[in-house]
Amino acid sequence: MGCIVSNNQVTPKRESGIHPTHIDVVQSTWPAIACQKERFGVFVYNSFLSREREMRRLFPRMVLEDGEEKFRMDEREVRRHALLVMDGLGLAIDCLQDPDKLHRFLRLVGVRHYRAGVTPDMLEKLYPAIDGALRMLLESRYNKRTRRAWRSFFSYITGVMKVAIMEADAEIQGEKLKCPCR
Repeated sequence: MGCIVSNNQVTPKRESGIHPTHIDVVQSTWPAIACQKERFGVFVYNSFLSREREMRRLFPRMVLEDGEEKFRMDEREVRRHALLVMDGLGLAIDCLQDPDKLHRFLRLVGVRHYRAGVTPDMLEKLYPAIDGALRMLLESRYNKRTRRAWRSFFSYITGVMKVAIMEADAEIQGEKLKCPCR
């Protein structure tokens, strides 16, 4: 019995780099989060901006007052932004079975964040707030396995976004170098 070799070129599918078990865990816990996405998202942003004062400048519509000891936020704007981010997170989770689509989506999100002034090092600062929100919402279901899966997913998201941010910056810097100075 022989082996048939084809000359057809096949473009290999991109691997997400997320372990299949982690994908299963993220997808199975997502419905519990999605049904409370506003609560989850608002918790994340309140926690994040309380902890990371220097990041408040990135949210001028959300942060109304930024004093030394306390700050005040526009609750409607926090809810709006939180829901926008949670919808994006839901889309990313829906794309976990299609790594190419997920990668393209996250690159677009990365470029959008670059335009908003986000630098690659800033992305990781959000994780403690997400971790806290997951713990709050999932309660006893947020065990080591679940935490590891969500951390893996978050690391993948930020990894793709970081590359997109750095490439967008390099492109802008390259354009500046091409521009004749007067």
